[in-house]
Amino acid sequence: FPIDFKSSGINAEYGDVLKFLGFLLLVEGGGALIGIFSGPAGPLRPDDDWFDNLIKPWWNPPSWLFGPVWSTLYFMIALSAFKVYRKIGFHQALPWMVFFAQISLNFAWPIIFFVGHQLLGSFIEIIIMLAFIVFNIAVFTPVDRTAGLLLLPYLAWVTFASYLNFTLWRLNPDAALRPWCVFSNYFDLCSNTTAPDYVAVVALVD
Repeated sequence: FPIDFKSSGINAEYGDVLKFLGFLLLVEGGGALIGIFSGPAGPLRPDDDWFDNLIKPWWNPPSWLFGPVWSTLYFMIALSAFKVYRKIGFHQALPWMVFFAQISLNFAWPIIFFVGHQLLGSFIEIIIMLAFIVFNIAVFTPVDRTAGLLLLPYLAWVTFASYLNFTLWRLNPDAALRPWCVFSNYFDLCSNTTAPDYVAVVALVD
């Protein structure tokens, strides 16, 4: 007997998998690309030891922790967006405007911090991102409660990252501004500000 794929739900399940993979590619893939470009020895940071030379608090997480944390959080963000999509598609503008705004702010932060070396600028940006994450939870939760809950670990981590960003800015006032170029081989987007050299110290502060 022929199998009725439509009635068996196979087509619907296959479509759901593809849609979830689309959200996963957007979030995980976007985060990975930003990480590659803004990471150590990346195209935007050749031979850049700026972050290593910053004065850091004793509770600064080890570098190896950030990759697994962000991979997990990006998965949860993608799943949250997918669950909302299954409920409303793209028929309601506000939830998606907020979602894409906060994920864009997320992708922009490493460029401002690691490439631009802007400690104050990145702190201001991450506070705005925090507000949009809270707004994102607020607009996702009425659509799908689980989707809102999936964003809570993201909110907690970015809250911690905001405090770390603030602490780094406070500990490194002379490192907040420094010459930087984005795609300098292609565009003239270089700042002219300079800052004195600084020494790498691990600060034992609360």
